[in-house]
Amino acid sequence: MAEATEDTGAARTDAAVDLVRLDGSGPEVERLRAAVLRIRVAPGQRSLVTEAVETLPRADADPGRTPFAVLVGGEPAGFGIIDRGGALADLAGIAADTARAVLLRAFYLAPQWQGRGIGRRACAGIDPLVLDVHPGAAEVFVLVNEGNRAAERAYAAAGFAALGTRLADPVAGPRTVLRKPVA
Repeated sequence: MAEATEDTGAARTDAAVDLVRLDGSGPEVERLRAAVLRIRVAPGQRSLVTEAVETLPRADADPGRTPFAVLVGGEPAGFGIIDRGGALADLAGIAADTARAVLLRAFYLAPQWQGRGIGRRACAGIDPLVLDVHPGAAEVFVLVNEGNRAAERAYAAAGFAALGTRLADPVAGPRTVLRKPVA
């Protein structure tokens, strides 16, 4: 059953939200990879996230990064990467143990799926994917561009908490660090 959201007017959906790794092989993975490469962010969000067309090839080249598709009712609606290396250096002194931390990066939904609770549900249900990628993970971090209030609200509703820490990025600007324990 669909219900309208107050802020966007978009209909919520009860369709299943699944997270599927894109680092495997086979016809279904190839179909999903091709589909996420076509997903574009809304024009006003281009400064906030880098699309899969750029980040998927980088993830393929880095064994510390695992790309995934967000599926709604079996169809691709978004993309993200679990990073268990790379940018975790940014979290030194922030994460209790960087060897047991992962970073959610390049996460976004196609505009037609935004405002329906899909991002919240995907992030709230990310623990099995994180543990599949990194069995020893204890916490997931995400860096959100300051001013991206919609993302902050979605992450908070999914169980992420702001740490009160800001990281400077010369390109993206200041980012807020949010953390979610892995259960």
